[in-house]
Amino acid sequence: KGIQMINKNLLIVSTMVIVLTMIGCSQSDSGQSSSSNNPALGEVIAYRTITLLSHSKESKYLQQTMTSNKMWNKNLSGLHSATFKGDRGERAGQFCGVWMFESVEKRDGYFPLTNKGDEHGTGVEEFSNVATMINNTTGNIDYTYVPQESQATGVYTDYVVLGFDQLKNPTLGGLFALREYEIKAGMEAEFEEFCLNTSVPAFQKNFPGMEVYYLKGDRGARKGKYAEILSFESVDKRDYFFPTHDSTNAEIADEFGKMYETTNVESFLAEPASYTDYFRVN
Repeated sequence: KGIQMINKNLLIVSTMVIVLTMIGCSQSDSGQSSSSNNPALGEVIAYRTITLLSHSKESKYLQQTMTSNKMWNKNLSGLHSATFKGDRGERAGQFCGVWMFESVEKRDGYFPLTNKGDEHGTGVEEFSNVATMINNTTGNIDYTYVPQESQATGVYTDYVVLGFDQLKNPTLGGLFALREYEIKAGMEAEFEEFCLNTSVPAFQKNFPGMEVYYLKGDRGARKGKYAEILSFESVDKRDYFFPTHDSTNAEIADEFGKMYETTNVESFLAEPASYTDYFRVN
């Protein structure tokens, strides 16, 4: 009888563990992302700001874009599509779309420049076929618009990751902070050298779970301009390092402050950088 009672208790405990595990998995599959499914960083990051129409329902937009992302990722190799939402900074509460191409060659293969005056590229048949399939699935409903000031250039920028080949197993975390820079004229080469030889190695060495990447616009609205992505493996990791937008965790404040003194890029900036923290929506 004592053995039966022990076995019964073990069965109850095992069942509770299974249930709790299932709950945890279910929670990680919705809302803000977990760190276990962070994709590999692409050499090209196509960043598109999303502005919803005033009458659009966020839930319908997310339903559409989540379906689209799954279909892009399933049907086009070397491409990863994801949707993010701002939770701090200038675009808090607004969305952006990110397409990562594993290489410049892969991006150019899907969007070749078809003539001398083409600055954006035209989707090849393989891309167009998937786009048609997505439109047929989602009903070709558009919940977004292009602001007047962006209609000439579009609301996207294709950024190329500087020093991509030097990075060690880079990923795009569940949250990233985007800062778009205006570099002082004539300092571009010095800025790039500083980023690759000083800033990136310092972050890789000192703060696991937080990586810095520097980008240069290759096509779109910010062609020829620079940006920084500070990638965190998860929202929780960002909150650990920076509990609020203007504070640093006391446990790392001294160490981070010393590193920041040697990696600060402000001397290169012609004006203060824009800033938004985006978390991946699942």
